Amino acid sequence: MVNPRKKFTGAIRNVYHSIMSSLDSREDTDRMLSYFTRQQVKFLDRKLGITFYLIMLCIASYIVGYMFIYMKGYLELEQAKGAVVTHVYGDAFAISSGKPAQRYFSTEELTYPGLENGNVFIATRQTVHKQQRGTCEDNQMPCAFDTDCSALGGGKCSDNGYCFEKSWCDVEEKPEIYELETGNLQIWTRSIIQFVKIAADRVYTTEAKNSVPKRGYNTFTVRELLLKCEPLPVRYEEVAELGAIIEVQFFWECNVKDTKECIPKVTARRLDSIFDPDNIGFAFSYPEYIDGENRYFNKVRGVRIFFRTAGIGKKVSVAQTINKASLGAALFTIAQVIADLLMTKCFKLKNKYKARKFENTPDFSDYMKKAETRKAQLIKPDQIEEDERAIIKQEEHWLNNLDEADD
Repeated sequence: MVNPRKKFTGAIRNVYHSIMSSLDSREDTDRMLSYFTRQQVKFLDRKLGITFYLIMLCIASYIVGYMFIYMKGYLELEQAKGAVVTHVYGDAFAISSGKPAQRYFSTEELTYPGLENGNVFIATRQTVHKQQRGTCEDNQMPCAFDTDCSALGGGKCSDNGYCFEKSWCDVEEKPEIYELETGNLQIWTRSIIQFVKIAADRVYTTEAKNSVPKRGYNTFTVRELLLKCEPLPVRYEEVAELGAIIEVQFFWECNVKDTKECIPKVTARRLDSIFDPDNIGFAFSYPEYIDGENRYFNKVRGVRIFFRTAGIGKKVSVAQTINKASLGAALFTIAQVIADLLMTKCFKLKNKYKARKFENTPDFSDYMKKAETRKAQLIKPDQIEEDERAIIKQEEHWLNNLDEADD
């Protein structure tokens, strides 16, 4: 019985020999499958050698020190965004500095309106106008001519530069003005983020080990958040009059393979002074209707806080290590390029180095011209046959003449 292993190896050997025999019949396999290697020239010069190795050392230091130690090129990174949920706790009691009055403000009134998830508005100043329908100067309608006012309402442009027309008119001479002390209101923030690509099974949150409010970790006062602003901290007293817009970011930088708790870094920056330095602060207004003819018009200023969650997940990766190492190794060719330039352009013996480094071949252009000339002068096979026929014809003609002479 034939061994299957021997049968298989025999078939492979026959296929190999058949392929090589077909190649041998067409072209020399030694020439076709020949190996090419580069020839190197060794220059005996310590200055050139020291320069080359110093450059190699600098490149190696860059790869190890910067790419792997400082930039941590052996890590696989993933950027992600998360979410923030906020709750505000606190209230305020204020006495009006305008029309004599006093008022209690609940948390819902101080944070009105709550339109965006995770974002908070904290009122610092509120002006309340009691208004009634009538004909008066409308502060919301500036004008220069009567045509700038409502034609259907018979509006006229007053001397003060506002339209005198049907509108909501202030009933009282002075509004109620409340300076609200809300700097100590506490904001409980719950940040959450997940790195789906490198750690889909882990969720990072400030609720992991502290599911209750903890001051300085997940709970901050308005003053504390303002003081976290960079590059300059902001004091509550500076923004209480006009308001402000700030962005608070929870930044997570977590090693997903580490079992320790990952704690986010909380940073803040002021936005209103960046986007519109000529009109800083934050304000809005809203009405509260008593009936069809009477209402309260509220002008509110305060601190608008945008909460954001972002982060970078990282883990040790063999693929990233190999990738960074191969990219760094490619930089070593720069050392040879720089050394060659210094050797052939700057060194004292550059002409001798050039003579050893570069090999000049003969001028093959003249050789090709001569070869083409000789090829053109060669007698072609058709020409040879034609010349032979002419010679035979001459011999036949000579023999005919010879026979005629004998007769």
